[in-house]
Amino acid sequence: MAVTIKDVARRAGVNASTVSRAIHNHSAISEKTKEKVKKAMADLGYSRNSAAQMLASGKAGAIGVIFPPIENKSEQPFFMKILTAINQEARQNKITVSIASGHTNAELLSQVRVMYQEKRVDGFIMLYVGEEDAVREYLLADEIPFVIVGTPVERANDITAVDNDNKLMGAEATQYLATLGHKKLAFVTNTDKGEVFRDRYRGFDEKIQSLGLSGHLLNTTKTSSLGGATALVVLDDILAIKVIQGLSEQGIGVPDDISVISFNNSVFASLIHPYLTTFDINITQLGHRSVQKLLHLLANPSDFHEKVTVPFELKVRESTKAVN
Repeated sequence: MAVTIKDVARRAGVNASTVSRAIHNHSAISEKTKEKVKKAMADLGYSRNSAAQMLASGKAGAIGVIFPPIENKSEQPFFMKILTAINQEARQNKITVSIASGHTNAELLSQVRVMYQEKRVDGFIMLYVGEEDAVREYLLADEIPFVIVGTPVERANDITAVDNDNKLMGAEATQYLATLGHKKLAFVTNTDKGEVFRDRYRGFDEKIQSLGLSGHLLNTTKTSSLGGATALVVLDDILAIKVIQGLSEQGIGVPDDISVISFNNSVFASLIHPYLTTFDINITQLGHRSVQKLLHLLANPSDFHEKVTVPFELKVRESTKAVN
């Protein structure tokens, strides 16, 4: 039987959440307590790979990946890239991956129920965050282990999540354009829903206010009314490419007439000119960490939930330039 965090906690004379924080080198845990935990781990032969050991002796030895109930998932390279990363990490831990996908939330919920009730999987990774989402509510109600890639608003303390700091990313995109001399900016989106949009736009808007710049929200169906903007912050790379094509049809060149900055650093960002200046959200690490956190929950179901923040990096390419 694999050693668990509870075993380590009993040996060290602390609670399980303290052990988990000590393992993650949390600043709230004293060095003395960390040393006690470290000694208990060594005495019991506990390793952070014990989650994989427990999974290997479990009922399924598999995890489920839940795709969002949307059409044309293949047009979003994020999903294929993160699935590749999840598969890589799962393979390292000698477990398999099953996919749950549906055109509607009802179809998706039905598939998730069957996968878990028939013991095909031990837990799930959700690749989306939805408001009042039936799938998430089912997982919570039945206390099924799961991790969300994204930032939940509702019941955040009950959910383990892996995400970037999208608000900070929106702010840094705005700051970068400001350093190039742009004073009139627009945030371009094709949706007003979802935490990714809300956080990135909030970061943009707050930075606009703090820098005393001019900024507004722009729907992609209205790219002809740029409102004098000299730079655009676009929700994601796919949308940015469509925006650039639309601007080109109007005789507006990027970056000579207007700068464009985007997010995700997808494969399309450097396929056609101008290459996109975009933020690399480190999809590979998002995938790896989501598997690691799910395995941890499976091995230690009573442990506390947390949000893991994965770093991002700005990739400066051809779609932005300084104001003359």
